[in-house]
Amino acid sequence: MTHTANHAVPEPGKFRRALAAAWAFLQAMESTSFDYTLDRIERLEREVARLKEELRQSRDPGTGDVASAAAPDH
Repeated sequence: MTHTANHAVPEPGKFRRALAAAWAFLQAMESTSFDYTLDRIERLEREVARLKEELRQSRDPGTGDVASAAAPDH
């Protein structure tokens, strides 16, 4: 006798739709203080990287005028 178990097979794309709904919910939530802190850290890390590059260029004798290369961001 053949075993004919009726396994519940989810309809195609059901998981993807559930994941998209969960992602939309998370994006709709307001930013938290944790998000603000992470954003601030990211901006500071970019600024440190920019300053390191500016310092590296100022120590490299072949770069020319550093003041013109380091234009202000605002």
